[in-house]
Amino acid sequence: MPAELYNQLTDSSVTHTGTDALVAAFALEGRLHRAALELADAEMLEGTWVREETEADQVMRYAADDRGELQADFSSEGYTVRVSLDEGVWTATQTAGLSGASLKIAGDWYALTPEDPTGLPIQALPESLQLVDLNGRELQLKR
Repeated sequence: MPAELYNQLTDSSVTHTGTDALVAAFALEGRLHRAALELADAEMLEGTWVREETEADQVMRYAADDRGELQADFSSEGYTVRVSLDEGVWTATQTAGLSGASLKIAGDWYALTPEDPTGLPIQALPESLQLVDLNGRELQLKR
């Protein structure tokens, strides 16, 4: 196709009818696509692209949406303890109940202070927790 004919197809002052109008629309679309591609190439060559940072594996969300397995609330008889994974460490935070309670995990005691996270030696969320209140009463906290 001669350049003069191509320029007439993309000239907005020239009116086209019939199949010429369709060809002119395709020519304009092709010119816009080429201009966008040239702009993207120029920006990439100039170094104006964005580098995305990836999150840690524990924070990334996939189609399965595993947020429920990174945090859970355990409660019973007025006590609530939230267990969550924070920066690779499992922590327990007492969110309700009287102060002075402790968690009993594998024979070890972990004192809880309301609203203050306490590190736990677990690898995953348990099904239940054993809480001992200030009076020595043992409670089974469940999700």
